[in-house]
Amino acid sequence: MPYVAVNLTNDYDTAYKTCYATQEADARAREILNQFASVQMGVCQVLKDYSAKISITAKEPAAGETEPPTA
Repeated sequence: MPYVAVNLTNDYDTAYKTCYATQEADARAREILNQFASVQMGVCQVLKDYSAKISITAKEPAAGETEPPTA
């Protein structure tokens, strides 16, 4: 199972969400703490990886439609 070193202080910090094949994520978390002592790091085991797709389409309105539809 892969492991991830996660910056728990800043969830938007994607630089610290690299997957590691082993628990070397622990070493990476310690490196980050040595550089930035105020952050809170966590080492997490990735059990499942999820993804989703979104499809967006646009089209011209039919003739005569001037009001937006109401819900």
